[in-house]
Amino acid sequence: MGRATARILGGAGLCTSISLVLAGCSLATEPMPPAALVPDTPAGAEAAVAASAPAPVLRDSPPLDVTSPRSDPLPPTVSCEYPRSGSPARPVALPPEKDVAAAGFATVRLELRRGTVPITLDRSLSPCTANSFLSLAEQGFYTSSVCHRITTRGVYTLQCGDPSGTGTGGPGYGTPAEFPADQATIDGERRSTAPTTYPRGTVAMETTAGGNSGSRFFIVFDDSPLPPSYTIIGTVDASAMWVLDAIAEAGPISGHSGAPIRPVQIIGVELDR
Repeated sequence: MGRATARILGGAGLCTSISLVLAGCSLATEPMPPAALVPDTPAGAEAAVAASAPAPVLRDSPPLDVTSPRSDPLPPTVSCEYPRSGSPARPVALPPEKDVAAAGFATVRLELRRGTVPITLDRSLSPCTANSFLSLAEQGFYTSSVCHRITTRGVYTLQCGDPSGTGTGGPGYGTPAEFPADQATIDGERRSTAPTTYPRGTVAMETTAGGNSGSRFFIVFDDSPLPPSYTIIGTVDASAMWVLDAIAEAGPISGHSGAPIRPVQIIGVELDR
C-alpha cells in the first residue's frame, strides 16, 4: 500500500494578542472526584459521561485501562457519521463517511515554533475520529492556529485545535465518542466511570455537549487522572516530548491553568497516511 504525504503550512500567525487566547480559559466542567482536578480537566467530561448514564454500573469494576486494545476489534473498514453542529471556526468539508479505515496507523507532524511534534494516529482505536482529524489537517484547519490552554496541576495537558483561539470553536460538526468511552458498557452494564490514567504522550479529543468531539484536542505531557470519556486518537513520539516539556515548564500566563505564557502556534502540519 502506497504512502501519501501532504504538507500544510501557514503564515506568520493567527493570534497576535494574548487577550484573544485568554478568552478560551473559562471552560467549565461538572464536579468529579477528586475535586481539586475540576478546573484543570479538558472541557465536556460531564456530557460524555452523562450520555450513557442510564445503564447500571457494575459493582467493584476497575477503571478502564486506556492503554489496552479494544475489547471488540473493529472490521477493516467502518461507516462514520458527522452530524452538523454549530458554526465552523473555519470553513471545512465533512470528512468521508464510507469505507473509513479501521486498521493501521497514520502520522501527523505538528510544526510548532518550539519544534516538531510527530503524532501516530491509531485507526484501530477511534477510526472515525482519526478520519476527522486527518481531514481537518489536510484542509488546513489547524494551520496557523494557537494552542489555547495549558494545565499544569493535577491534570497535565496542552489543549489545541481551535482556530478562533477561544477554546470554544470547532469544525461545525461532531464525531460520536469512540475509544475508550465506547468500551464502558458490557452486556448492558456499565463499568466504573472513575478517573483512569491517561498516560504521558496520549493525544485525545475534548468533548462537547452530548459527548461528541469536534476539532479540539489535547496532548498529555504527564500521566493524568481523567474520566474515560475523552476519545483517544494516538500518541506523541517519545523522542519529541521534550517540546511539550519545554512548553509546560514555561507554564500558563497565571496560576496552573490558562493560555500558555509563551504563545504556542501550529505553524504547519505534515501528513503520512
